[in-house]
Amino acid sequence: MLDASRHFFNKEEVKKILDTMALHKLNVFHWHLCDDQGWRIEIKKYPKLTAVGAWRDGVRFGLSPFSTDSYGPDGRYGGFYSQDDIREVVAYAKSKFITVWPEIEMPGMPALL
Repeated sequence: MLDASRHFFNKEEVKKILDTMALHKLNVFHWHLCDDQGWRIEIKKYPKLTAVGAWRDGVRFGLSPFSTDSYGPDGRYGGFYSQDDIREVVAYAKSKFITVWPEIEMPGMPALL
C-alpha cells in the first residue's frame, strides 16, 4: 500500500516501488490517492480538486525544499498525477504483472466543487 495522498510520490518514485514489488513477487499495488490530506488525481471536470486539494501550506518535515520535487515553486507541499501519469503507471505495473488497486473516495471538500 502506498499512501500518496498524505505524502506525494512522483511517478518515477512509484515505478521504483513497482520494480521492488516485482522483485519480491508482490502482485497487488494498493494506491491510496485521496483523502483530507491531498487529492492526487486530475479530474478535468473539477480542476480545483488539484489546484487546491493537491497542495498544503506550511509542511516542511524538516526537509529542504530542494531535497524532493514534492514542493511546488511557491513552497507548498504536494502534487498530483495527470490522467496520462495514471495510465502510464498502470501500464508499467501491468508489464510487471502487478494489479493496481486504487483507493479513491468522494472529496470531503465541497467548497472545491
